[in-house]
Amino acid sequence: MTTPTTHDSLTARLTSHWAPRSPTPLPLELTRFAIMDHASPDPPIPVPNTAEVQVNTLTWATIATISHIGKVRRENQDNFLVKPWPDQSAILAVVADGMGGGRGGKRAAEITVNTFESLLEKPVPGSVSDRYQQLWNTLHQADEYIRAEGSMNFKLMGMGATAVVVLITPNQMVHLYAGDSRLYHYRRHEFLYKTADHSVVRMLLELGRITEDDVATHPMRSLVSSCLGGREGNGDFSIDPKWNRDPCPQRELQVEDLLLLTSDGLHGHLSDAEIEGYFDEWGHAPGKLLQTLKERALDDGGIDNLTGIVIRIDA
Repeated sequence: MTTPTTHDSLTARLTSHWAPRSPTPLPLELTRFAIMDHASPDPPIPVPNTAEVQVNTLTWATIATISHIGKVRRENQDNFLVKPWPDQSAILAVVADGMGGGRGGKRAAEITVNTFESLLEKPVPGSVSDRYQQLWNTLHQADEYIRAEGSMNFKLMGMGATAVVVLITPNQMVHLYAGDSRLYHYRRHEFLYKTADHSVVRMLLELGRITEDDVATHPMRSLVSSCLGGREGNGDFSIDPKWNRDPCPQRELQVEDLLLLTSDGLHGHLSDAEIEGYFDEWGHAPGKLLQTLKERALDDGGIDNLTGIVIRIDA
């Protein structure tokens, strides 16, 4: 995507290319720029709401997970993976949020998770730069797989997924993302780190055109500017953080640090201050922390699928 030279030119492009969703099909320009709408309708497939928080422990980490359909959707199109390498020297965690309506979103998220799961069959790369490159390459590979399968099946055409992925060892992590699935890194008494969404509303916030209070009800809140799949041809998509740039994709970890990976169905219902408050209160108990976040999102309406992974560094 070409960076505009002025704020006004970007605003003009947002107005022309990223108009609110209407009953008519999205124009091809939106597909070409990897713009997808999380609010696309789901198929009438009844699925029971049976998701519960699961907690597992390693010698150096406690892991809590949940993936819930929410109160409105008929199908859970989120997917996730959190699994250690066989020697438990590192953990791979992925959250993928499928988009596209019909069966497409669910399948795109599955492809994303399956592509990353294959990394567990290989040794953990020895250097941080090699780990970063491996995650970067795998995101591109998943993108190619999604677009290839979508091109062969009319029902899956245009499917896509946002994703956040992190490779964690006891003393550091490397992360990447595309879209508005997020990673938070919490350390008590320090600034709460979170990834910056690839979304229209974030760009409007940076321009000062809207405020934080406008985000929850903004007509463009479900539009993302980067995702895996979801577009025509071979157009590139944006992955962040970039190597050797700020923010750094590598972050040091300490005992009692917490990592939270979420789809927008979870974090979209909570402010940063609320999330940090729950970290403060329940950081010692990842399962209770994630249960509290889930209940808060559901109490606020639960309008989308919600998925979360909490990882606490214990040693």
